[in-house]
Amino acid sequence: MIKVSNLLVKYNNQIIIDTISFDIYKNSIISLIGESGAGKTTLLRALVGLIPLKSGEVLIDNIPVLLMNKKRRSELIGYVFQHFNLFKNLTVLENCIDPLLVHGFNYQDANEKAIEWLNQFGMTDFKNKYPFNLSGGQQQRVAIARSLCLTPKVLLLDEPTASLDPKNTNILIRILKDLAKRGFCIILASQDMNFVYDVFDEIFYIDKGKIVDSCNDRNHLFETNYIAPFFDKISKKLKK
Repeated sequence: MIKVSNLLVKYNNQIIIDTISFDIYKNSIISLIGESGAGKTTLLRALVGLIPLKSGEVLIDNIPVLLMNKKRRSELIGYVFQHFNLFKNLTVLENCIDPLLVHGFNYQDANEKAIEWLNQFGMTDFKNKYPFNLSGGQQQRVAIARSLCLTPKVLLLDEPTASLDPKNTNILIRILKDLAKRGFCIILASQDMNFVYDVFDEIFYIDKGKIVDSCNDRNHLFETNYIAPFFDKISKKLKK
């Protein structure tokens, strides 16, 4: 379980995340939505300990994230950046093996584990290719596979469909739902409302660093004060 208590993040004396609190359990997909600059990416980065907190804390299984060393954090939390952050000079397989070697796996075990995850995402045939030889959807699958090689409990994704066509978006939806069923806790930030609607167990609407609306029931989604208008606004933009 992730427990976030009174999270406060400031930058140059400006409040970016404003005393946010929530609990998230395994087997769930949480979607963070809101206007650009609302604080979604900052919240993800705060959850993984990439930025300092002014106050508050993030607990994973009752252990404060900021008290963990970087190695332990990366074992518990997988983070897939918007632009994937794959090493361009390493092959697909090497990208997945690298974090395992850093965490003390021997090469044979690291290779086997990397192949196992690449196989689950249908990417073993591309294991010797470099990221620049792959489509956006393929790079996305490699990035997720790499983040899961250490078998974290939590998976964070920032704008995961930004580089994907509809076919690869549907593949990603299937992957995320499967991971949630297997016990992962998934938190994603997205402006893609069709994608969000298909995957969410709960939605948090963020405005000026605060969670001002939430919903965990599709039957009542369009009765919400902020989420429903935002869905409508984004849908109208897509139709233009």
